[in-house]
Amino acid sequence: MYDDGATILEANFNFNPPNTSHNPTTPTKRTRVEIEDVENEDDARNTSRWTEHYPTAAKTFGRGQTKFQEWHDHQKREHEEAWAPFDNVEEWDLAQWLMNNVGQTSIDEFLKLPITRKRTSPSFHNKYSFMKKVDKLPTGPEWVCEMITTTGDRKGEDGSLMVEEVELWRRDPVECIQELMGNPAFDGHIAYQPERAYKDRAGKTRIFDEAWTGDWWWNTQEKLPEGAVVAPVILASDKTQLTQFRGDKSAWPVYLTIGNISKEKRRELKSHATVLVGYLPVTKLECFEHSSRSLAGYRLFHQCMSKLLAPLIKAGKNGVKMVCSDSYIRRIFPILAAYLGDYPEQCLITCCMENRCPRCQVDPKKSGELLENLWRTEDETINLLQKHRRRHREGRRLPAEFKEQGLRAVYNPFWADLPHTDIFSCITPDILHQLHKGVFKDHLVLWCTSIIGVDEMDARFKAMNGYPGLRHFKKGISSVSQWTGGEFKEMQKVFIGVMAGAVSDDVLTVIRALIDFIYYAQLQSHTSKTLSALRNCLETFHTHKDIFIKLKIREHFNKLTSCHYIDSILALGSPDGYNTELPERLHIDFAKKAYRASNKHDYLLR
Repeated sequence: MYDDGATILEANFNFNPPNTSHNPTTPTKRTRVEIEDVENEDDARNTSRWTEHYPTAAKTFGRGQTKFQEWHDHQKREHEEAWAPFDNVEEWDLAQWLMNNVGQTSIDEFLKLPITRKRTSPSFHNKYSFMKKVDKLPTGPEWVCEMITTTGDRKGEDGSLMVEEVELWRRDPVECIQELMGNPAFDGHIAYQPERAYKDRAGKTRIFDEAWTGDWWWNTQEKLPEGAVVAPVILASDKTQLTQFRGDKSAWPVYLTIGNISKEKRRELKSHATVLVGYLPVTKLECFEHSSRSLAGYRLFHQCMSKLLAPLIKAGKNGVKMVCSDSYIRRIFPILAAYLGDYPEQCLITCCMENRCPRCQVDPKKSGELLENLWRTEDETINLLQKHRRRHREGRRLPAEFKEQGLRAVYNPFWADLPHTDIFSCITPDILHQLHKGVFKDHLVLWCTSIIGVDEMDARFKAMNGYPGLRHFKKGISSVSQWTGGEFKEMQKVFIGVMAGAVSDDVLTVIRALIDFIYYAQLQSHTSKTLSALRNCLETFHTHKDIFIKLKIREHFNKLTSCHYIDSILALGSPDGYNTELPERLHIDFAKKAYRASNKHDYLLR
């Protein structure tokens, strides 16, 4: 942080937001900020932004052609229209609608209808000819199916250990990153170098919004050669149910995006800035005894993720030259920066028990306190895992620290060899599950309902006056059977008003502190001041939370684990860029709709 205005003006700062798509090797002239350029800091319309760019990042190596440009040139050479291999734009639209909304059997029935043949008259007359045209379209990185053999600890009828084979479907993550970096649709929405952004000329108020404004990217850039471009890899995975009313079909998609793309663009479904890179095997592992099945599942997850992410090791160490969206060639270093998942997934990723914090070593019995705890580190964790492995083989006493840190015996975690990665820092805040569902629904609403009763809670929601932009819960909230993120947000808007007068001032103080924390955490752009306010909300809650113990609503707060929001924001930018709502939505397109459109057999292959 800079101490005075004179020093900050000597750095390379500019008044306007940075142009993230320009050629960084071309010197840019930055004018000094004069005092008359500075707007009133108390004015809500003030969008002033002073930025300091990393000086030696993003060297270019001439110009090249992206895959999209190569395909466009191919169409010009072949004298094809933009909608080829279809005959016209209307047929293209029909094909797109069929692929997105109709199953393969129904496509065949639709194309054979007399009205379709006689009036629409598409160039494809059945499912086979339609799919042949679809197969001519350019595809992304190739899919590979790898069989993984797992030997269990149960014996079969022949007396030998039972074996199970599972399928891992994967694509090369480096090729996926290359496709994202080179997509011309992202030109102007991609950053190639980190920056430090400030709200004021004196550099006292930092801004944290995009990934490139966080400290992680700047610190990682310092570890790489001059001219390198960091591609902060953002992963997300979550097992999802495919069948609704019967059956137990599930899929486990893994998604990938990069922090170079602005978070607004990443959140747009139609931009396809988040891509599917794999399907992890979903298996009951019946070749294992019930007592060892859970640990075997943990190990299988890490084995599959190791294979899936293996190309990132070499690319993260040496870099890969890629043609970027602005047609300039740069050396890209893809490095895992964030991993999105709900709490069970976070514990699975970090090899810890599900009563532990995935990021720090806090004692489970003290997780509800406001404490400064020791961070988990990769080196210490890997050393403990290997120490546990050796002693387990030798039959010696297992290390006490292993149990104290709540680790699981996953001896080969997928992240062990990934360069410049600290998996524990990669665990990001999960606004949907931690705040909306966890803090608000599972705790705050439940506590307050215990105080005033279900009937009174419903009566107060019913009595709220209607107002534009606010949802009126005319039947109360006890009848809401399917709570979604939308319901949580609508209830939070009116919850303080609903509870005013029904609870004591101490309880209302806690309610306000938690609701304020939820709203501050969702800000799309944070500053040093908003982070201070976020911290104050947390301190206010911990100062007054004992009122629920006095009212015998709670005995402790150990399930309200530390979320480490402020640390994550400082490192990676605002949490709205790492929300699990997007992966949850992607399940619909990449898992649920695809399953329903298949014949329900070998659905991952299809």
